[in-house]
Amino acid sequence: MQGQIRAAGLFLAFTAGQCLISQTALAQQLAQLPSDLTQLSLESLMEIEVTTVSKKEERLFEAAAATYVLTGEQIRRSGARNLAEALRLVPGLNVARVDAHTWAVTARGFNSTLADKLEVVMDGRSLYTPLFSGVFWEVQQTFLDDIDRIEVVRGPGGTLWGANAVNGVVNIITKDAAQTQGVVAVAGGGNENTHFEGARYGGRLGDKGHYRVYARAFQFDDSKRVNGGDADDDWSMLQGGFRTDFEFSATDRMTVQGDIYDGSLDQQIGGDEQVAGGNIMARWNRSLSEDSDIQVQAYYERTERDVPNVFAEDRDTYDISMRHRLYLGARNDVVWGA
Repeated sequence: MQGQIRAAGLFLAFTAGQCLISQTALAQQLAQLPSDLTQLSLESLMEIEVTTVSKKEERLFEAAAATYVLTGEQIRRSGARNLAEALRLVPGLNVARVDAHTWAVTARGFNSTLADKLEVVMDGRSLYTPLFSGVFWEVQQTFLDDIDRIEVVRGPGGTLWGANAVNGVVNIITKDAAQTQGVVAVAGGGNENTHFEGARYGGRLGDKGHYRVYARAFQFDDSKRVNGGDADDDWSMLQGGFRTDFEFSATDRMTVQGDIYDGSLDQQIGGDEQVAGGNIMARWNRSLSEDSDIQVQAYYERTERDVPNVFAEDRDTYDISMRHRLYLGARNDVVWGA
């Protein structure tokens, strides 16, 4: 009997000790949390930096525009297969899939396959086509794992981004080559996306540079009509590219990158549409001080698109730009360029 009482006493003492330890640990965890739990997410939000609103780095909380940042991690977790599908995650954007290879993307309503007035930029290169003042989303098939973030500004941005930025700006920013070292490979397939393959490899270029190269290919089968028949809109694409980043000093950086693609899109009118193209871009940045920097960028892009007996586009784009940021006095932050 005494042994049972002693055992019960030891059990109660052990349980009380565990409770005391648990309460102490819980008290320490609660002490580490902010008094207002909403501060945790707001602080994280306030630290996000964007460059699209003013063409300079600034905190999202201080940017004078309706801005949303879609991170590369969000894209990866969403299972999006291309840029258009990834943009469905952005509040305020209207993204509609018309057929197997055509998307309608717009901001502020009035969506259609020929939606315009939305400036779309990838690493400083405009994806605009003068054919209808919009974007051919089916040929924007970069390696999704290389995207760092997509900054979306809803509202006019023509002052900084040109005449096409009437309803908003979509700025796609890919990762620095130093962030994509090693090997990544993906592959799969299904009844709609019959097969897809992709690979990327990153390495070093001497002591001051990094590079990556990638390639991807895929095939989409015809979508189905209401009666079960094929919609004659299958398509396939092959795309590859590279990026190099050099950090010559603490103040000078240079980026050279390019892409090339080729594909075929089945159309209900005109038959097979052949698309091909490529681009190459070079960008140099110099930091003049903590509050001043200069950037010079140039790129060339070739686009070929042919729908027999319907339309064709053969376009060469040459673009060179310069941007300079500086402070005038204690209050005026000036960004100018040409």
